[in-house]
Amino acid sequence: MIPSSRICRAIAAALLYCTASSSSMTAQTPGFDGRGWTIGNRQENATEILTEYVLPGQTVENWRELVTSTVFHQAVPIDKFVNRLRSSLAEGCPSLVWNLIQQDQRTAIYEFRDAGCGGFEATSEIDRVTIESDKRMYRLAYAAKSKGPLAPARRKEWLDILTHVPLAEGLVGTSPGASTSPSTPDDPTKTPRKTLSTEELAAGVQKLGWACPAGAKSEVKGQTPSPKGVLTVYYLECSNGQRFGVLVDPSGSIITAVPQQ
Repeated sequence: MIPSSRICRAIAAALLYCTASSSSMTAQTPGFDGRGWTIGNRQENATEILTEYVLPGQTVENWRELVTSTVFHQAVPIDKFVNRLRSSLAEGCPSLVWNLIQQDQRTAIYEFRDAGCGGFEATSEIDRVTIESDKRMYRLAYAAKSKGPLAPARRKEWLDILTHVPLAEGLVGTSPGASTSPSTPDDPTKTPRKTLSTEELAAGVQKLGWACPAGAKSEVKGQTPSPKGVLTVYYLECSNGQRFGVLVDPSGSIITAVPQQ
């Protein structure tokens, strides 16, 4: 089930588009599970940015494992997206097995597998879709060509990775092996950045609608480039035990906060 074909057609049926023109833009490659993932394909149009990551020796035409990052510039309601995606995938695919792991108004995590449909090999996939404060929708997905479900250890590993990479398209969070750049405040070529306290981070997360009564502790995990400049990646633990990956722009404004498992 190559995401740029069968899954893309399913997403198109969920009121989104998957036709894209080639783009020469570059993107930071997240570490994911540390196995040397590289960008095998990147396309962009007015509707979305699609990036596909492959392992050494594999391509987007011949892969055994694939990570797909999609940024949709205009979000649609999560429930409608998930329902229509499931319906589209099930069409003409009686072997489809679907499992909704988590869903609220802003985030959905789901997995599915089939025995081979539409001319594609048997595939298992885990997706995380989220609507962020910038009104865009981000999808990050891990797929493996395999018969039957993913091995429990592999499934758990990728559920954790998808949760810790807060945004698709190279905005790297706090996952093991993720490639964030260390802070270098003595570099005069970089724009000075405002550092947020634990209390300021907690207050900002509250404003985004998340439950964080007070901040317990926080730390800077690194920086990552974005169209808004170099973002600082924070880890925040709240007094209620909830943990977040928080992206902050150079002015100190919180871009997004993503729950961590």
